[in-house]
Amino acid sequence: MAINPIQILKLKDTLNAFRNRHPGFTHFVGAIRNKGLPEGSVLDVTITTPDGKSMATNFRVTPEDIALIRMLADLKQ
Repeated sequence: MAINPIQILKLKDTLNAFRNRHPGFTHFVGAIRNKGLPEGSVLDVTITTPDGKSMATNFRVTPEDIALIRMLADLKQ
């Protein structure tokens, strides 16, 4: 699969806009990156819709998850 440079530029612009809209989330992710996310950590995610309904899930971090996070972080550089 070839990487389209134009799609990468669009992704970068979209990611920067997301960061500007949600600076708290960006700081949270930065803290995880700085402190590390050890294998075996459990991530809990809850989404609450505007009408008040919630959906939740969690998962235990695996070595493969950590490898993916590192790959995504390397894209930034």
